[in-house]
Amino acid sequence: MFLPLIPLILACGNTGSPPESVSAEKIPNSVLVDADITLMSQGHREAVIFADTLYVFDKEDSTLAKKVKVDFYDENGGYRSTLTSSEGLVRQKKKEFSVWGDVVVESDSSTLQTESLYWNPITRLITTDDYVKLIRTGDIVTGYGMEADSRLEHVRILRDVKGEIINLPSGEEEIDILEGDDSKEILP
Repeated sequence: MFLPLIPLILACGNTGSPPESVSAEKIPNSVLVDADITLMSQGHREAVIFADTLYVFDKEDSTLAKKVKVDFYDENGGYRSTLTSSEGLVRQKKKEFSVWGDVVVESDSSTLQTESLYWNPITRLITTDDYVKLIRTGDIVTGYGMEADSRLEHVRILRDVKGEIINLPSGEEEIDILEGDDSKEILP
């Protein structure tokens, strides 16, 4: 029943080779518009990735995303932070992704700006080697290279660190609170 259509379909096809910029290996298996991907770990939602366009490459376990927004969640399903970027690459089987181009991460207490970030699901850390700018309660810290949790509560800038600190701790008690160390005895 469908046999007469085969010559018609073949006759309409392009008989030339693909353009040099697009090889057969780089053609996505799927293209999704206005799509999202949910990354799960042990039955809990870790992140939801939204994108204007997703290009899915099944063989490579790679999904290229354009105009990206990622919402991060903690182990209890509570909202942690939101990331936005121009582009990203998701590897669903590994549950990892990287983003680049005007990257901004916002949590309830901090804003991070950089050009690229990588999410490592094993360490549960966001990392980069690029220049970073961290803004927290009016304080601004800049430098190169970074490791942080997805809520941006614990951030380590690796080199060339500079900052404008407005809210200096006034004593040892405030420093202990900032460090999250409740076990130390506070001296009078």
